[in-house]
Amino acid sequence: MPSTSLSLFLRSLILCLIVFTLSACATVKKPLTGIVAGREVETLQSSMSVSVRTGEHTTSGRGFLVYRQPDRFHLALLSPFGLTVFEVFIDGDKITCLVPSKQLAYSGRFSELPPDSPLQSMAMMKWVQVHPSPASIPPGTKETIDPSGDHYYFDDHSLVDHKVSPEGDKVAYQDYGNVDGVAFPETIVISSRYGTTVRIVFDEPQINQPVEDGALTPVTEGYKVLPLAEFKGF
Repeated sequence: MPSTSLSLFLRSLILCLIVFTLSACATVKKPLTGIVAGREVETLQSSMSVSVRTGEHTTSGRGFLVYRQPDRFHLALLSPFGLTVFEVFIDGDKITCLVPSKQLAYSGRFSELPPDSPLQSMAMMKWVQVHPSPASIPPGTKETIDPSGDHYYFDDHSLVDHKVSPEGDKVAYQDYGNVDGVAFPETIVISSRYGTTVRIVFDEPQINQPVEDGALTPVTEGYKVLPLAEFKGF
């Protein structure tokens, strides 16, 4: 091979190796640093994007989520103009949904929901946030089963990658980041046994900041309140 061709070949090979190395580095997960042992999510406030797929029907948009241990949630979906189009409040086994444009509220217990209700995925919110602390997982553990029968799968850093319930519900925790010393998954994908899939992507989450009761309490004054089982969508 002529020296000029050899020189071009070597330079091309080196360039390819550099590109390959950079690409490989970009796909390798880096271990999280600055995580405080024992610190967990006690409260969460975050804007988010959310998509819900039930059968052939898909709804997506932006909104926000407020959470306070152990089982209080407020999820709201917003229009492109910032108006609230749908809200869900969860307090233990009780759920209240508000549809402001129709001045309708639906309230009841999760046990009242029919299997094909689009709200079945909301019934999993408490289950989603329950997982073992990374400090309790021995290094190298890939999977374990808790007393309730939930099957946990872990990544190389002892963080929960996903878990599956005995009934077939599944939640995947993705894109972990350090948020105030907590290893927090900024993407959560919930797949229920009934065929509903919810994908939530958090944007600049705030963890363990004060949350007032008013942010977690539905205001139904002026709304027509209907049984939860009558909710068909918004």
